[in-house]
Amino acid sequence: MTDFSPSDGSVPARLITSEGREAAVKRLTAAFAEDAIAVEEFERRVAAVYKATSSETLAALTRDLPTGATGGSSVPARAEASRAVDGSRARSRRIASVFSAIERDVAGPMPEILHVRAVMGSVELDLRDAEFPPGLTEIRVRSVMASVEIDLPDTVRIENDGKAFMGSWVVSSRRRRGRERPADGPLVRITGRSIMASVEVGVDD
Repeated sequence: MTDFSPSDGSVPARLITSEGREAAVKRLTAAFAEDAIAVEEFERRVAAVYKATSSETLAALTRDLPTGATGGSSVPARAEASRAVDGSRARSRRIASVFSAIERDVAGPMPEILHVRAVMGSVELDLRDAEFPPGLTEIRVRSVMASVEIDLPDTVRIENDGKAFMGSWVVSSRRRRGRERPADGPLVRITGRSIMASVEVGVDD
């Protein structure tokens, strides 16, 4: 019988299965969703998962993560807001979908900053009836193994500053011929990351 054991008596490295890689990515994603690791560290570790050649190397990438970040639990979609006590424009609002889906038509005043987070889920926001005050409104998007779709009104100007990592980030403006958007209209700045995910933001006249 042929003996494939290492001649030096060391234990051979265990090969990685596709299920093992998937489990590691899910665990990293759950930790990222819980803000346990920063986006740059998340990207570095996910890339390392697909480069790993042994189970030991793979295990080292998740060993220091919180024990609750297993990636197997379902977290409901939620919305949180930070409102001004004097009745003025809200400072921020957060819409999050973790292992779930959100479809929402938004009306009324927009906050100064809208945080949109989707982790292994989806978010569809229709903001065409929302009120965008003069000046700047920022929409910060974080999509991880998920999809985000946002529709904006034709009265706003867009500044796109998003990035994609193994995913897509598309901001488009469809204008009717001969119709110009006001030069001094409200400015909407779209920022964030799409990580193994898709983000689509559209202005539909």
